[in-house]
Amino acid sequence: MTGEKKISDAKVMNRWIIVVAAIVIQLSLGAIYAWSVFTPPLSAPLPDDDFQGITEDNGITIVLDGSLQVGKVTNLTLYFTKNGEPVEALKNITVSLELRDTSDKPVKDDKVVQFVGIVYKEGKPIKAGPYTPKTAGDHLYITPKVAKAGNWHIIVNGDRWENGGSVDYDYEVLQKVKTGEYGFSISQTQLIFAVGLLTFAIFTIIGGRLSARFGPRNMAIAGGVILGAGYIIASFMGSSLIGLIFTIGILGGAGIGLGYVVPIATGVKWFPDKKGLISGLAVAGFGFGALLWVKLCTGFIFGPLELSGDWPGLYGSMEVSEVFRLYGIIFLITVVGAGLIMRNPPEGWKPKGWNPPEQSKKATGSVEFTPSQMRRTPQYWMLFLMFMVGAGSGLMVIGVIQLFGKFALMENGIPSADAVIIAGTAFALFYSLANGFGRIIWGALSDKIGRKTAFIAMFTLQGIMMIAFFFVGGNEYLLYLSAAIIGFNFGGNFALFPSATADFFGNKSMGLNYGWVFLSYGFGGIIGPLLGGIMGDMEYWMWAFIPAGIACLFAAVLAFLLKPPVRKEN
Repeated sequence: MTGEKKISDAKVMNRWIIVVAAIVIQLSLGAIYAWSVFTPPLSAPLPDDDFQGITEDNGITIVLDGSLQVGKVTNLTLYFTKNGEPVEALKNITVSLELRDTSDKPVKDDKVVQFVGIVYKEGKPIKAGPYTPKTAGDHLYITPKVAKAGNWHIIVNGDRWENGGSVDYDYEVLQKVKTGEYGFSISQTQLIFAVGLLTFAIFTIIGGRLSARFGPRNMAIAGGVILGAGYIIASFMGSSLIGLIFTIGILGGAGIGLGYVVPIATGVKWFPDKKGLISGLAVAGFGFGALLWVKLCTGFIFGPLELSGDWPGLYGSMEVSEVFRLYGIIFLITVVGAGLIMRNPPEGWKPKGWNPPEQSKKATGSVEFTPSQMRRTPQYWMLFLMFMVGAGSGLMVIGVIQLFGKFALMENGIPSADAVIIAGTAFALFYSLANGFGRIIWGALSDKIGRKTAFIAMFTLQGIMMIAFFFVGGNEYLLYLSAAIIGFNFGGNFALFPSATADFFGNKSMGLNYGWVFLSYGFGGIIGPLLGGIMGDMEYWMWAFIPAGIACLFAAVLAFLLKPPVRKEN
């Protein structure tokens, strides 16, 4: 007893250093949840650099001043000149706008989804106008409003009485509205995200097994090196979709997976008396990380609150590829540095005043299951399905909240520029902060009310909010509120499921077993983001959020049916 007490007293304070290092690691690994800040520039349409506008007809040139802006009424001024001198305005003038692709073909509202090739209806060309210009002084003007970014062709028709007859004049001018260098569809941006999530989940299994063999320190360092390398190499991939899938999706996901399980499994071993709280703290940084990495790109602006002053964020002076490179260097330094601290407690160590619970019918973590034994229990598959639903619904919102929020707000009459700021704030502030706090609060709460009760409450609330999200997304303050609640519940998954894995299948085996439970996160990461991306491309947002909400309510029913497993020997 004396030797055991000395071990306990000598090491008990060190365990909080483990928590700090765990949060630092997870803060960097949480960069995967910042993916939504990369989707707008990646999905901006490509410019049509080869188009030559027809600005002269029968010796008379049209001059058009003013710039179109998505979602905003703008003033376009028309002048007509001949040999550099103003001429009498044409008569019977009409102006129409048409959106065309880089092949000069009209873009139709048939909602073509590039990734899966879906065309769900026969569309019509996207147009604005025709407008009849108004007179102001010596010029004419129109006040158009366009709803989409891309290559808008402004077509002007008119006539003029010349030499005893009417002469028709036709002009065509191109304006490229908010075009980009990648041109991915929403579905393609979500494919990169989904591959990263699946790879992340698969490598948690590999990381758990390797950590048991090589130790948590080495595994955390390996994860940091691979994650950092993935983002650094991505910066040299240009607009290659395959290149970004490999670097961000596969390499980045593998690095996150190798490092992710280390802080959780190590933390549970140091804190067997506070599994829920420590699981929440250990992954809190993962949720908070999205706030940091998103706002570094766009500036720390939260509605009217501008914490970064005039600094526009990294996007103000850096391209997406340059941000990838910078983030990769940061991830490499922080994960490797904090990983050096990761180690397991000495054999036989336990917290002062705490004794392992005796084996009972309740799930206490005292009964150890091997992964093979665990996978033969119905409880494993129930947890698997529940986690897949909880992760998939939350990841879908992470992937599309800025695009859906902008769409819903603009549909409600909010200008495009304001909608972008509001949607970004909904994710980066409300969702991300609530995601981090949800991991801590749900974990601590489950220590008091039990995992089963916590699961039922969390999934029921999440199901209701996912359904409501579609209907309230066009209101600024309801968007903030619903994003916060969804993020709060999403974060709870990452405290409750590792704790339930330890309870049901053993504290000591948690590092090996949780990887298999976490594999469901990868499946959720494929289904949720791709569902959101496909429905987003078709602008059928309702059929993304409502099915996700129903699935969460089904998960609440599964939670109600959960009972402690009975181990069957091999």
